[in-house]
Amino acid sequence: MLSADETTTLTPTLTPALRRGLRLFAQTDDQPRARRATDVILLGLSCLCLLTVALLADPDPGISNALSDFFAALPHTLEGAWQAMADLPMVWAVVVLVGALIRHRRSIARDMVLSVVVGVAAWLLLARTVGGGWPECCEVLARTSPPPHFPAARLAVPGSAIITASPHLVRPARRLGHWVLLLGSIATIALASSTLIGVLAGILCAAAAASAVHLAVGSSAGRPSLDDVRFGLGQMGVVTTELGIAARQPAGQFAVAATGEDGDELLVKVYGRDAYDAALLSTVQRTIWLRRAGSPVGFGRLRQVEHEAFLTLLAGQAGVPTDQVVIAGLTPSDDALLVLRRTGTLVAPAKREITSETARVERFSGADALARMRELWELVEQLHSNAIAHGQIDEAHLIVDHDGRLGLVDFRGASVAPTDAQLRSDEVQAFVATLIVAGRDLAIAALVSNRSNERIAALLPYLQPVALTGDQRRMINALDIDLDDVRSDVAAAINLEAPRLVQLRRFSIGSVIRIALPLLAVFVLISALAGFDLDEFVESLQDAIWWLVLLGLIVAQLPRIAQAVSTLGAAPIPLPLGPVYALQLAISYVNLAIPTAAARIAVNIRFFQRQGVPPGAAVATGALDGVSGFIVQAILLVSFLLFGEMSLDIDFSDPSSDALRLVVIILVGVAVAAAVIAVIPRLRNFAVGWILRLAHEAFGVLRGLHSPRRLAMLFGGNLVAELLFASTLGILVLAFGYPIPLQELLFINICVSLLAGLIPVPGGIGVTEGGLIFGLTAAGMPQEAAFAAVTFYRLATFYLPPIWGFFSLRWLERNRYL
Repeated sequence: MLSADETTTLTPTLTPALRRGLRLFAQTDDQPRARRATDVILLGLSCLCLLTVALLADPDPGISNALSDFFAALPHTLEGAWQAMADLPMVWAVVVLVGALIRHRRSIARDMVLSVVVGVAAWLLLARTVGGGWPECCEVLARTSPPPHFPAARLAVPGSAIITASPHLVRPARRLGHWVLLLGSIATIALASSTLIGVLAGILCAAAAASAVHLAVGSSAGRPSLDDVRFGLGQMGVVTTELGIAARQPAGQFAVAATGEDGDELLVKVYGRDAYDAALLSTVQRTIWLRRAGSPVGFGRLRQVEHEAFLTLLAGQAGVPTDQVVIAGLTPSDDALLVLRRTGTLVAPAKREITSETARVERFSGADALARMRELWELVEQLHSNAIAHGQIDEAHLIVDHDGRLGLVDFRGASVAPTDAQLRSDEVQAFVATLIVAGRDLAIAALVSNRSNERIAALLPYLQPVALTGDQRRMINALDIDLDDVRSDVAAAINLEAPRLVQLRRFSIGSVIRIALPLLAVFVLISALAGFDLDEFVESLQDAIWWLVLLGLIVAQLPRIAQAVSTLGAAPIPLPLGPVYALQLAISYVNLAIPTAAARIAVNIRFFQRQGVPPGAAVATGALDGVSGFIVQAILLVSFLLFGEMSLDIDFSDPSSDALRLVVIILVGVAVAAAVIAVIPRLRNFAVGWILRLAHEAFGVLRGLHSPRRLAMLFGGNLVAELLFASTLGILVLAFGYPIPLQELLFINICVSLLAGLIPVPGGIGVTEGGLIFGLTAAGMPQEAAFAAVTFYRLATFYLPPIWGFFSLRWLERNRYL
């Protein structure tokens, strides 16, 4: 028998693997979570593979049929074993969920439930896309017999929960979960409940759902336990008296704060599997998005440790105050460890909320700030003179050592033999760091006194968000710092005209959207014209009643007058109709020439400002006009659905209705989005703040609408505009020999208008045309005649008004209305 003391002595010597065998969950419920690069890669690969599998699903490939035939040839006595194995995923998912609830791991249980919801949605959408109909949920989940269904629901649904919980389980439990899914997959094929392609699709749905949930709420995956780290350090000969999770956790690493046996403060960096994925994503992202991506660091975790250790030693040898390398190597579990001895204190606290208040607290007094900034510029010069670029010069990487000198830590992103772009980026980051902690005037003064005019001129083209660190980008947004203004101020300080920016990005998200959206519009238009007959189209033009076409072109110019009346009702002061009508025409030109909301808002604000309306009231006026138009459209649409013959064909009494299931999927998607927003504090605060701000502005504008005359002008103008647009479409449709009732034309026009508003294509080009052609065709008009009528309608309402809108804009400018 061992005494209590002997038991206590022996317990720490147990290996982490032995301790893990005594429990189910690897970490405590309050374990820090992070969004991992691995989950990004898993989600991307899962979606790509799902697309491939969906294309191969019908008909089944030969290997899938051969595998099904093989299992069908096996003895039927194995059916009981197959049935038991097919139930294993459900059973294991329930066991883990119940264990999470019993062990008070509520966050893990929440993640599992959330992933099941996402997995069900993904499974239903994939089944609907490939199979052409919605599956019977309860029947498919309960059935393990033929015919085979796609994808395998009994793997997609419990698999989502199993893969989601896997990072939080000890290694034996994780491996058991993998075996359960493998055996369940084999049994599903053996029972002919699904095919090989269906099984792959089910597993991929589960993996995509799990990675999506991990990205939404984070996970503790990729982080070994403190016992693992302590055991690894012991194997490497490093003895520690205290061990704890570091407050600052860099992406792709697990940082542990430790105390050595001599009382020194140590920082242990653990590079696990996620370090490889983080390096891969970073390199791919920089190579794709940036013109000067720099030399990528090797992906291997040991190579990353060697790189950081080498650069840290090189910087220390150059006289830069930084951490001291204690040891680096591999642990028995193949994690790479880098042990550093801290030689100073970080300038910025490890955990803080980035706001203008925290930045003001951290500012130095004038004399101290100038001295520190001069020291920072000397530090950057010292690095660069030794052919080292740090790449992350911000408050999170600045330290003050025990002798009071300013230094740098964390050289994992540093480079030797740096390019000119990397050197200039370092200088830009150093300048922005001084800008944040000391303010604009002191930062510019320090820059001018520590850099020659030629070097400042070389730096300015790189003064842009792409060259900054993530913390700096968030800080300048919180402090509302305009880098364009800063760049102009620096140029003025050295009597230089602000230079053009260096193009660091290959392309931006905005440029991708500008290319993708017109392609989407073309796709929609082509889809609407499937089976188009050119001869019939020419015949429709020949048979058209051209005086009706001319009348339609004239009537199409009248809605701007009604919109001007609506704007008069929204305006807080009396205005003449003529200039407001000219404003509507000018906006039609701006919509085509500069298809952005910012341009339209700027024209509106400038017009009302020239009439003596404050900017805030001018913005509110435009918002009120837009909201009132949406309300009129909504009322008309609901009226048609409730009291007219139009219908969306949704049968709420039939559970198998495709439309009803689509509504259910949409509601589930909304619920998932709401749950994600609710569990992520940043998204929750943003959503609540946006809703409160919008409600405050709306109520503030509505309080000014006391006059029945203004209300009549506001809503009546928008109603007349809708009637005129529908009348124009009706006249042009009649010109091609197909009379359609006005209420149907209103219904079609409003639905298409709302759809075009949801899809951010400038002017609704392509989307509006395709939607109108589809609606007129559904109303009984031939496709060719509908295309001709819609072409003239869009010409009259969208492409012609900008012509006189251009002259209206010039008239407004000459008469000082703009």
